[in-house]
Amino acid sequence: MKITGRLSDIYKFQYGKGNDNPDNGGAYPVYGSNGIIGGYDKYNNEDAPVIGHIGANAGSVVFAKGKHYVTYNGVMCIIKDNADKMYGYYALLAANIKRIAFGSAQPFVSYNTLNRIPIYLPTVENQKKISSILSAYDKLIEVNNKRIKVLEQMAENLYKEWFVRFRFPGHETAEFENGIPKGWEYCTVESLSDILQRGISPDYDDEGKMTVISQKCIRQSIMDIKEARKQSKPFKAELNLRDGDTVICSTGTGTLGRVGQVFGDYPKTTFDSHVTLVRAKNADKCHFLYWTLKEMQTWFMNMGIGSTNQQEL
Repeated sequence: MKITGRLSDIYKFQYGKGNDNPDNGGAYPVYGSNGIIGGYDKYNNEDAPVIGHIGANAGSVVFAKGKHYVTYNGVMCIIKDNADKMYGYYALLAANIKRIAFGSAQPFVSYNTLNRIPIYLPTVENQKKISSILSAYDKLIEVNNKRIKVLEQMAENLYKEWFVRFRFPGHETAEFENGIPKGWEYCTVESLSDILQRGISPDYDDEGKMTVISQKCIRQSIMDIKEARKQSKPFKAELNLRDGDTVICSTGTGTLGRVGQVFGDYPKTTFDSHVTLVRAKNADKCHFLYWTLKEMQTWFMNMGIGSTNQQEL
């Protein structure tokens, strides 16, 4: 398929309204550059993507279902008659808009820039066929994510049952000393860890051969590589992420303390200086170490030192 159009052929782009946080508890969700931030009694768009306009999330794309209100931190996408709305959404995702966000102190995306982005533009009939196939995969991913959530909750409950409440198999006859089962011991995270340190200051490079994760990759319990960036700075082999590693957000109010786990091996992939890596000395203890740290997540969030905007773990 040849590139035959531009995003402006599908959407009219428009900045959201001036009120940056019109939250009055209304029925319509309010979207900024970082997803839903409240509810409002008015709306200014319906069933359309919202693009992050300014700040750390400039260029992010979410699909807002139903009637919604977009603040000035977001870009509204008003669908044109000759386009399928879901195909337009997938075209925005494929455009990787974050790469074109510019500005040093405060990145932003203008709708003039968005208008010029080239895209594949088949007929409306083919757009609908393509989007229906992609939507089916999205629904499957959503179902699998829900299953993962259930399994995570089961694992968390099992950890708490055995290692917090001490109701492990055979606990009825277990002897206790100093508040813990006899034969158990208190130890530090360091004593269980082969690596416990912050990452590198990367040289970001879209053509780089290596990858680096940031705190954006640790929004959920599983590290998400999709938010990682390319970079070209060499790093020690031991700092390459491995299956079973635990990664912890370590700077900034609102992000500090989030705990995630790496599943799978990622060649030539490391972590930046805002992330702490905790790697178990023994591979068979990596999940125990992860759930121990996950259990401490709320405590970590309150352990930051430094000024409000520069808190460090």
